[in-house]
Amino acid sequence: MRVKRLLLMVMLGVAMTIISVGTTSMNQPAQAASKYTIKTFPKRLRGTWYWYDNYDHKVVRIKISAKKMINGKYTSRLHQRKESQYPKQGAKMKHPSWIIGRNFTYKGEKWTQTYGWYQSAGAGDYYRRVSHTIHGEKYATLQMASGAGIWTDGYGYHTKKAAKANANRWFKGDRHNAY
Repeated sequence: MRVKRLLLMVMLGVAMTIISVGTTSMNQPAQAASKYTIKTFPKRLRGTWYWYDNYDHKVVRIKISAKKMINGKYTSRLHQRKESQYPKQGAKMKHPSWIIGRNFTYKGEKWTQTYGWYQSAGAGDYYRRVSHTIHGEKYATLQMASGAGIWTDGYGYHTKKAAKANANRWFKGDRHNAY
């Protein structure tokens, strides 16, 4: 009787472990099965975008080309490397403007995630192109997000006027950090 009870407890423990691991992995964004980070930004993200910075109360330009992202005064250069290849801890920062990127799908949404070349923790930044209809007019927008839950930070538009007019606009389905 004790052996049966012990065996039942072990099987129950294994089942709970399998369920918890499965649940944890379901909440994480699906990562590409690539051995390398992306070489170029997807064409759907490229171009000039404008977003309204509520902190500084001004419109900021984001320009994305095949291998470069200029966000306001900051320029980041996309470089490819092996997924498993990280700069050594404590290494001298020779390339402070370098970033890496990954394409993945999360809840049916195609995202591009960027990390700093030396970044060893954190979620990075996320970008995707989305079409939205505002007052009957269709807009191509650059959705910008961050955090573990891919929480929407804001949207970029192709004109300064649209960025300013829609500065605090949110759309159905946006995820927001509840802190």
